[in-house]
Amino acid sequence: MTTADVRDIDVPSVVAAVRNTDKFAALETMLDQSRFWDTLEAQRLRSGKPAGEFLVVLKPNFMMTIKIEDPPLVYTDPELVEHWITRMAEAGYTNVRVVEAQNVYGLWYRNRGVTHVARVIGLDGDGYDVHDLTDEQFPFDYGGSLGQHFVGESWRDADFRISFAKNKTHDVSHCTLVLKNTYGCLPAKDKFTEYHQKREVDTATIDALRHFPVHFAAIDATWSLDGPLGYKEGFDVVRDEDGRVQNEGNIHRTDTVIGGRDLLAVERVGMMKMGLDPDQDTRFYRLAVEEFGEREFEWIGDTCTYDEWLNIGEATCLQLDIGEELGVIAHFFGESMAHVDPVLFPPYKTTWVRRLMHFVGRYFFVRKVRGRKGIRVVPKCHGPVDCLGN
Repeated sequence: MTTADVRDIDVPSVVAAVRNTDKFAALETMLDQSRFWDTLEAQRLRSGKPAGEFLVVLKPNFMMTIKIEDPPLVYTDPELVEHWITRMAEAGYTNVRVVEAQNVYGLWYRNRGVTHVARVIGLDGDGYDVHDLTDEQFPFDYGGSLGQHFVGESWRDADFRISFAKNKTHDVSHCTLVLKNTYGCLPAKDKFTEYHQKREVDTATIDALRHFPVHFAAIDATWSLDGPLGYKEGFDVVRDEDGRVQNEGNIHRTDTVIGGRDLLAVERVGMMKMGLDPDQDTRFYRLAVEEFGEREFEWIGDTCTYDEWLNIGEATCLQLDIGEELGVIAHFFGESMAHVDPVLFPPYKTTWVRRLMHFVGRYFFVRKVRGRKGIRVVPKCHGPVDCLGN
């Protein structure tokens, strides 16, 4: 457990947003420009441990996986995760764990353990270990809204924590980036009940970060999902033989990797590239700023919003926030809207009522995604270089 601010190190705070069609080159450039290696070494020296014993714990976002994707849209690209781990091993950092915790999909579908889902998407543990935080819970007194709760052992014991998020919108919090990605470390499987009904999810997340802070944060925005329900599933644009759009899609090839040693700074950059105003946020970012405070940082690389991006309106976020706190409704839509691969993740129950529920839920899900209702972002550059070429 850490009480000091992990940002208090003698390394410049830089957020690098690197755009490159070669995703591996984008990742490596981000690591260099954001001073990742200096940050890692500074924290190791602070610990007094040799590199081989220094525990690095990397938290991607992959427990929303419902099928294998090529390219990865809903989950953090496994190839980028493993490439990053390989580079750390080459630098002597061989004690690496990839972690996630189970979620409500495990209440409805089989094979939802973290290690199994990791193997499904290609994280096979070669040169690192995969740990299920739900299976390694220990009591911990967080204070605040979490109070007497639990923490996953690997996340608790880490010398260096990395949040590696996927670039997606969210219908309650507008976006799900490096802050909300750490919410996935909270170990309860029934997250609707524990963190939405009994508590406020954003407050619980900040309570956890207060005790178990992140030392480096990154966003996989090589491919991104926007608009309504962008955090659940990707849909391609459907065109007729003349090229006219018949059905809108929510998939964007954004070819970007973002990273930096200040969790809040990376969240801020990620939000701004989506066309969101962090200073108007009422959820995760606002609470994080109130708790930890903002610090100055340098933003280098691509400073422009993503092309043709669609955000979620505030009214929708407020409505669904209320819905998430109503257990029956939250569970109904959470299960019925997901188009889960039944071979990879067979359902526990297949009654006619559930089949009807899935049919109805799926109809409204597709209609909402394809409808593309929301706030269309006006292209804008936030830096001195005009990325738009105007």
